[in-house]
Amino acid sequence: MVLAGNKRSAVCFVLLTAILGTCRLAVGSDSAGEQSNAQDLAFWEELAFWEAVENSENPAELEAYLHAYPKGRFAPLAKVRINALKKQGSNETEQAPQIAPPESGSAAGIGEEQPVDVEEAPASAKAQAGNQFRDCAECPLMAVIPAGRFTMGSKHHRNEEKPVHEVTIPEPFAIGVYEVTVGEWDACLREAGCDHTPTSLDNAQMPVADVSWDDAQQYVVWLSKKTGKDYRLPSEAEWEYAARGGSDTAFWWGDAVGTNNADCRDCGSEWDGKSAAPIGSFKPNPFGLYDVHGNLWEWTQDCSNRSYKGAPSDGSPWLRGDCLARMLRGGSWNLEADYMRSTRRHSYDWDVRYYLHGFRVARPYP
Repeated sequence: MVLAGNKRSAVCFVLLTAILGTCRLAVGSDSAGEQSNAQDLAFWEELAFWEAVENSENPAELEAYLHAYPKGRFAPLAKVRINALKKQGSNETEQAPQIAPPESGSAAGIGEEQPVDVEEAPASAKAQAGNQFRDCAECPLMAVIPAGRFTMGSKHHRNEEKPVHEVTIPEPFAIGVYEVTVGEWDACLREAGCDHTPTSLDNAQMPVADVSWDDAQQYVVWLSKKTGKDYRLPSEAEWEYAARGGSDTAFWWGDAVGTNNADCRDCGSEWDGKSAAPIGSFKPNPFGLYDVHGNLWEWTQDCSNRSYKGAPSDGSPWLRGDCLARMLRGGSWNLEADYMRSTRRHSYDWDVRYYLHGFRVARPYP
C-alpha cells in the first residue's frame, strides 16, 4: 500500500503540533490553543474538499463546495468556474432523449431490496438504452443505462446501507462495460495524462488495480480532454442502479452466490482468492456490464457517509460528509461474497492506493 500525501496524516500532524504547543503554555492559554487547533482542522477540511472538486466539469460539485463554504478561501474561483461551465452548457443544444421514469407494474419479488422499474419507452429511446459505444480507439467501451427509479440500500444488513430510500435517475447515462483495463490506463500514461504506474502492466486485458481515487481523477480528466466528453466516476446511486440491472436480489443473478458467477474468495471461480480475473470472464448483467460483483472494489465520486440519512434522491454524487475518504462498491477477489452484494458499501482514503481497488468510468449520454 502506497501512501502519497495523505491529508489525514497532515491533519494529525497539525493537531499533534497544536496540542504539544498548548501543553507548554500556561493553563490560562488553553482556550487560545483550542481555537488554533480548530482553525487548523477547518483549513485542511476545506482544502481537501476544494481539491476534490476544483477540476470538475460538473457545476453541481462546485456548488456543493459553495454550499459548505459560502465564504471559503476558494469561493470566488468556484463561482467563476460555475458560471463558465453553465455558459458552456447553454451553448450545447443537443439534449439526451429521456426515457420516462417508470410506473411500478408488479409486486416486489422475493429478495432484500426493491427492483429497478423499467417502463416501455418509445422505439427511438429504447434503441439507445443498452447500446454500447467507444469515444476513441483507446477509450473504455461504454453502455447506455436507461433512466428510471429504484430503491437504494438494504434494510436487512449493515447500518451504512440504511435507511432504504427511493432514487430517481432522471436521464440516461453511460457507464463502462468493464472496469478500466491495464491497456486503457497505459494509454493515459503514454500521453502523460496519468503519472502513476501500477504494480503490473503485463496483461492489457486485466483491470487496472492499486490506484487511488486521486489517480482515477487524473484518468477521467485526461479522457475528458481527449474526447471532449464529460467523463467522471459514477455516483454511488448510479453505480448501484447500473449494477443491479433491474434486480431486487443480493446479486444481479439472485440471492445465492452460486458458482462461477464472479471472482471473490468463495465464488467458485478459478481466480478465487488468487487474483483479479481478466475482464469479461463471467456473464454480464442485464444492462451488459461485467464484473460489478467481485474482481476489484470500484471507486465512486461520493464522499464517505456512515448512513444514507440526508443522501441525494436524484442520482447525483453525495459531496458532503467525510470527503477525505471516498466510497467504493462491488467487493473484490480477495474477500467473501457478502462484500460484493449490490448494496454493500466501503470507503477508503482518497489519496491511498490499494491492491484491491480499481474503477470504471461514467459520463452523461449522449
